[in-house]
Amino acid sequence: MSDITNEFIEKCALILGQFDSKSVDLLVTLYHHQDASAQLINSPNKLKEKFENLLTTKQDNNERHNDTPITRIELAVMTHFKDKYLSETIIDNDNNQLKTNMKFPIDDQLDYAYCVLLALINDRLSVDKHLTDLKFLLNIKNPVQTLLDVYKGLCQKFPDFFSLLINCQYFAKNLVIIDETIRKFQLFIERYKDFLITFEKSYRLSSHNGYNYVQHDAISKQNNAQEASLSNSELIKPSTSTKQSSNVTSDSGRHRLISSPSSSNLPQKGLCIIINIKQFTPSASYAPSKPRAGSDKDVDMIKVVFKKQNFTVLESSVDFKKDDFDRAFKHIDDKTEFGNFDCFVMFIMSHGLLHSFLTADSQEIFIRDIIKRYSDSSPTTIWNGKPRLFFIQACRDDRPRNAQNSNIREVEQHDLSPRMLVAYSCSPSQPSKRSPETGSIFVQIFCIMLLHYGHMLSIQCILDWTAKYVTKRDILVRNSGKEISIQQPEFIDREFNKNFRFSSTCLYDQYPLWKQEDQMPLLIYKRIFTELGDAVHAELTSNS
Repeated sequence: MSDITNEFIEKCALILGQFDSKSVDLLVTLYHHQDASAQLINSPNKLKEKFENLLTTKQDNNERHNDTPITRIELAVMTHFKDKYLSETIIDNDNNQLKTNMKFPIDDQLDYAYCVLLALINDRLSVDKHLTDLKFLLNIKNPVQTLLDVYKGLCQKFPDFFSLLINCQYFAKNLVIIDETIRKFQLFIERYKDFLITFEKSYRLSSHNGYNYVQHDAISKQNNAQEASLSNSELIKPSTSTKQSSNVTSDSGRHRLISSPSSSNLPQKGLCIIINIKQFTPSASYAPSKPRAGSDKDVDMIKVVFKKQNFTVLESSVDFKKDDFDRAFKHIDDKTEFGNFDCFVMFIMSHGLLHSFLTADSQEIFIRDIIKRYSDSSPTTIWNGKPRLFFIQACRDDRPRNAQNSNIREVEQHDLSPRMLVAYSCSPSQPSKRSPETGSIFVQIFCIMLLHYGHMLSIQCILDWTAKYVTKRDILVRNSGKEISIQQPEFIDREFNKNFRFSSTCLYDQYPLWKQEDQMPLLIYKRIFTELGDAVHAELTSNS
């Protein structure tokens, strides 16, 4: 890897920053089980075991603190390798083998690992103090503003550079965690080098002997008085750059499960509404205990994916009280503004009960009432006959005794008009899991499913597979020794066109061309999705 820049180091730092304790724990579990990674398993050189053993964190480690600096580095490096050399983009699907015309420079892979280490250290250094100290101790004449400047000033190779850093005892005296991370990294890089050498031998064998590497696809803020006075249009505000131009890319070589839909089944002008309620004030009947931390991550993912599908995205600007919903619904039914839109998607994210969810002032809104408002028989809606999809990210807890209401009914199929669908993040009486650090697993997996398959799978199929992945994720976590309940998403629809698709092209093919700020909300979840997909596929094939 030549011409390393500060911008590249910053990108490595952003990748490390996308990890959190939950995603680290899950990826550690998944990377210890590569039974579905055929390119590793089918190798005669025990590549699978070598790859799994790259992790410093051991599978039988009883400690629950996997989220350490060295673990983040290892996961970033392993993810980079898998994306570059074990992904479907470098597999010849027609011949089921690795495309061997790609170069495999081992030094570049090692340099990438060192760059990730450098990014982590640089992120923890104070420009005013630590870098100045290092410049003095290492007798560097040129100005330094980053650790990369220190590296370039010494004109040494990466292994010698990091050995020099720990040999001068500066980190051992002043930054013990960094010193420990470098020392552990030196052990990791030896394992990684051994793995790369072994992989390179198999890589060359595939070109000389026709060895096949099969790539399996798993799919074969409290409201204040000022906020309460906002107008209807201000309650639900457009996200920046709500319309995106689509970049059409070819899909040659990708195995299609079904033929491409006709343009009449593609939204030409879709509207996506995101209502995210994070903080609550108690009412006489309900007293939600905690804010919904982490839900902003869900909003970021939804916005990116639906903008890329040419939807106009409107998101709630405040935590909605009950009155805010009525005003927002009237705005959405404004024929002048939205009458020529041809598809309506609504995400509601809040605390929930069996058939309802809570507003910011802890009032109940029944999901069936919203469905009836947007049904064909409603006198107020402008969305008659158009695709209408509702996604409810909320728990479905049983109602408390003091809140019983004999008139409450669940949403049934006959409540829906044709071309309507309601998806729930969990089944009745289940909690809907949400991490304060990462957001909701249902939203994450659903968005990544759209990224990969929104152009070729029906929404029913996408939701079926989303449920499989969410459930498999919980099973893997439980198998790792943690007692958790199994979340099972479900949906109900009526005469929803199975040829309907959200996009005409595969967003995943376009992903490498996206701006960095669009890529980042999906980065780690994209990798988790791939690993979960492999695990689901392995389970399905073993049971067939």
